Amino acid sequence: MEVMLNEEQTAHLKQYIYTVATSGIEEARRHTGLDKPFLKQKQMAEWLDVSVVTLNKWERNGLPSIHIEGIKLYSKDEVSKWVLSHQK
Repeated sequence: MEVMLNEEQTAHLKQYIYTVATSGIEEARRHTGLDKPFLKQKQMAEWLDVSVVTLNKWERNGLPSIHIEGIKLYSKDEVSKWVLSHQK
């Protein structure tokens, strides 16, 4: 099946696709915390693509975390260094 669009329709379709893609990328960035230097526990587990149980195990084995007034945060830079230090 072939669809023929005039120039105005083509421009509108391109703009629509751009808007949808941009919105999806921005939502993914917010969801994964790409724009944040520090993440909460669940976000860090998602960022590393591991379970919270694994993250807790790694923390018991030295994964750095920050505790401020009952809130636990993880520095993406420090966690990256820790993970890379276990590279074989």
